Amino acid sequence: MAKPVIGLDFGNYNSFTCYISDFDEGTKMGGIVHDLLPQGLNDGIPSVFFYSKKIGTLCGEDAVRNRAKPVENRVRYLKRHLGERMTLDGGDITIPYDAAITEVIQHCVRKANEQLKSGYQVTTNLISLSYPATYTFAQRQRLIELAEKATLADGTKVEVYGTIAEPAAAALDYLAEFSKSTKETTILVYDLGGGTFDLALVSAYPAGKRNSSGDLYYYDIINTRGLAKVGGSEFDEIMFNLLAKKFNVPLKPAHKSTLRTLAETVKIDLSSDTYAEPELVYNDDYLSAQVTRSEFETASKDLLMKTIEATKEILNDHPNQQPEFILLTGGASQMPMVQRELEAQIPNFKGKIVYFRPSRAIAYGAARFGTFENDPDIHRVQKRTAYDLGIRFYRSEYDEKGHISTYIKAGTPIPYTGDYKHSCTLLDNQRYSQFRVYESVNSHPDKERVFEDYKEIMSVTLDHGAEVPKGTKSETRLCVDKLGILTIEAREVDKPGKPPIKNTIELKNLS
Repeated sequence: MAKPVIGLDFGNYNSFTCYISDFDEGTKMGGIVHDLLPQGLNDGIPSVFFYSKKIGTLCGEDAVRNRAKPVENRVRYLKRHLGERMTLDGGDITIPYDAAITEVIQHCVRKANEQLKSGYQVTTNLISLSYPATYTFAQRQRLIELAEKATLADGTKVEVYGTIAEPAAAALDYLAEFSKSTKETTILVYDLGGGTFDLALVSAYPAGKRNSSGDLYYYDIINTRGLAKVGGSEFDEIMFNLLAKKFNVPLKPAHKSTLRTLAETVKIDLSSDTYAEPELVYNDDYLSAQVTRSEFETASKDLLMKTIEATKEILNDHPNQQPEFILLTGGASQMPMVQRELEAQIPNFKGKIVYFRPSRAIAYGAARFGTFENDPDIHRVQKRTAYDLGIRFYRSEYDEKGHISTYIKAGTPIPYTGDYKHSCTLLDNQRYSQFRVYESVNSHPDKERVFEDYKEIMSVTLDHGAEVPKGTKSETRLCVDKLGILTIEAREVDKPGKPPIKNTIELKNLS
């Protein structure tokens, strides 16, 4: 038996682990999906880190049990804070979020191995890790590094066998498992998770596709959008406030903690019931209240509409790349109002907004389609620029605003090496020429609307070595390497042997 690979969806709120046995490595089809969640955790392993001087470190389900006190030391939404530090015990303790990420991933992998050992008499240190589509290459690499600091119970180091963008994992899982399709399909993934809301327009290739280097890849991410602080937790907060108003009693910290847990449970219950009657233990008494789905939906409408407006925007930005359907994923997407309001607001997708195991799809897609990443020369995801990139030029010395000359169009596959383009000095006795690089902020920029449709992201200054006459020629080009590093090069045309001056920046919007 080949060593299994654990598919890991390390979520902001809950995490999921799985293993797929006996699927075809060539076509990625078939096989049997096995959840690797501990007993009683069908809704996932809580992505919670806890630490106190008295108790030490607790993770996952242990970090939300009664002994994990004070409750203020329970920390979720770890992926939101990659590279930052947290303070606990009122500021007495400072811990890097990165260390907490490693601890929670380690807990998830060890728990998965317990399931593998008991059910299949095998263990593994290999994981296939999903990551947010909005992560930069550097953030993705950092997440891999943190995962590989984790160990199994016997000290064996965890190895990241593969990675995949979260929305692509969900899309590919749907195509492979539900529709049994190998057809190239464009899908809009609407991911309303516990901690964030993400949109991704994905072209999925379940049977694989070859890039210009001959490497096999399985998806393109055409564009992404997101609302960093809109997720299931914000809907839970609305329910918390609704319940607090109904119970109408002073709430101490312990009461608030209990009520927050209750709010999450009631929100989930209202996905299948039209009303709920929660009880709150308060000073040895039981308080009861009734809350209806309609009340909650009315209170949540403005928040939901933010996600729908973002959905409309990404669809409007790609009129020639419309998805065949919208795939709902993430636990909070199961609220009935999500599908209903999407169909009401985007009527041409009525009947084309679908669910498919919204909580587990990312982990399953990671296990099946996560691609080998340990060889730096193999890149199985075709990355593309998301927005136009260009340089600002002026038509005359009296042109105050200028215009943008596009060097790299949105959707250009990378790596990309551009051709040199010529320009010239506009003034006599000019010693320096500055070239400013701009990136568009929307999908249909007007090159004349420099300040409205573009943002400056870097520049380089060419020193001519002496004051030069008007009309002295220079040339510039933009290049993007396979890691998403954008480089501008500038040099004088009449000095071909002199190396160009350069500046670089990491693009933030690549898959």
